[in-house]
Amino acid sequence: MELARTAIGLVAAVSIPAGLTWYKQRPAVAILFAAAYAAIIVLPVSRTASAWLTLLAVVLLAGCIAVFCRPWPAVFGNFHGMAVPVMSPARYGAAAGAAVSIALLVYVGGDPVLGNLESITEADDRLLITCSGLLIAVFGCQFIIGLIVRPLLQEIEAKITSGGLPSSVRDFIKVGPHVGWIERFILFAFLASGSPEAAALVVTAKSFARAPEAREGGKLVGDYYLIGTLASVAAALLAAGVTRVILGLSPL
Repeated sequence: MELARTAIGLVAAVSIPAGLTWYKQRPAVAILFAAAYAAIIVLPVSRTASAWLTLLAVVLLAGCIAVFCRPWPAVFGNFHGMAVPVMSPARYGAAAGAAVSIALLVYVGGDPVLGNLESITEADDRLLITCSGLLIAVFGCQFIIGLIVRPLLQEIEAKITSGGLPSSVRDFIKVGPHVGWIERFILFAFLASGSPEAAALVVTAKSFARAPEAREGGKLVGDYYLIGTLASVAAALLAAGVTRVILGLSPL
């Protein structure tokens, strides 16, 4: 379980800043968060060379992602991530550095020293695994969900600008990520605890609460709402299932 705790913790360390768009908006905060979270996962159980190499690889990977996400100045309302980047020497270097970081993590993960770390306690392992899975579900998956709905968001924004949709739709869209955080938090809690039927009630309640607003925006906004909800539910389901498997439980 120790190696699984380390793996899911390192994924959380790198993915959470991506979901919060820190790599683009607050690169220094993103790198510091990744380093701090990785340190919490690795250092309490090992201070070996492999552990320090793992931290170095995580920091390098976070830094490369931040460079790849340049330009860093935030664009108001651009919560769902960056446009497809135009490759430049800096981004090519960042991509190469990220590849080296991932290769180093894979190498260190196969190290017998790191692979056989002495666990603090079984309870601590289970708590850290569950917390990492929850954070990945709530925040880490936001970046992927944003990529999925981004084409629809671009169309909606274009229609609002041209007057084809009322400006109130922008308010509906703006709160979407925050609703998704709450939705995935509750879904993960029910799914991880083995209560999928309760999780279904959460999705139903959300539909009753927000579906009328989605219909008022027309088919395009309705499609955004539907696809975003399905992607959010799938992310919570996958994260909870993987977390349960790591904990030695059935996926559901």
